[in-house]
Amino acid sequence: MINEDLRTARRRARRRDELTERHAEIIDLVQEARKALDAVDVWDQESVSVAEARLGALTVVLTAVEQELAAVGPAQDLYEELLVREERRVAASADPRGAELLEINRLLSELDVELPARQRARAAGTALLHAGGGACEAALTDFAQRLKALGMTVEPASLRCHGGTLSGHAQRPGGRGHESGGRGRKPGGEGRRVGVARGAVERLVRRLEERCQELEGLRHRLRARREELLIN
Repeated sequence: MINEDLRTARRRARRRDELTERHAEIIDLVQEARKALDAVDVWDQESVSVAEARLGALTVVLTAVEQELAAVGPAQDLYEELLVREERRVAASADPRGAELLEINRLLSELDVELPARQRARAAGTALLHAGGGACEAALTDFAQRLKALGMTVEPASLRCHGGTLSGHAQRPGGRGHESGGRGRKPGGEGRRVGVARGAVERLVRRLEERCQELEGLRHRLRARREELLIN
């Protein structure tokens, strides 16, 4: 009986996900329609009528979606509650699924820690790329700390904020140190340092983004397998 309840709850949860996505899309369309109506010349009655009709139709659709969302209720919470209940029943028995479910939950728990940490680091890196003035130093410190927590380091290590702008020194071929100021400094050196700094941060942000996508994919597969074990 619980399997049938789970299947019903899963259908409701997936329908709620579809409705939530649809709701967000319609909200955007309604906002666009309102802007279009505001932009129409009030003396152009034909255009006003068309814009009002579009806005009215979208409002009707939005109301219908909101009503269905209310009818579906907290479907995801109910579904997860039933999954946990079935999982406990399996764990308390000699069911061979128990060991695999235990490993899946262990991996999901690790993902619940690692994925948000990498997402926050990615957001900090993106913020650093757009930071300027007095915000640059704080953004660089925040990014470096979040990378350190993940066992990563800023590359190159000499990144800094100079005059409110992210900059860094490029390593010379053969590892002979960094570009230096003063006599012999080549024209355009500051521009190259800024380019090196941004490039280093951009590479780190890309690495974080790729890893986040990998982890999100893994989480999706693990959850699907958990459902498969508990429902089928």
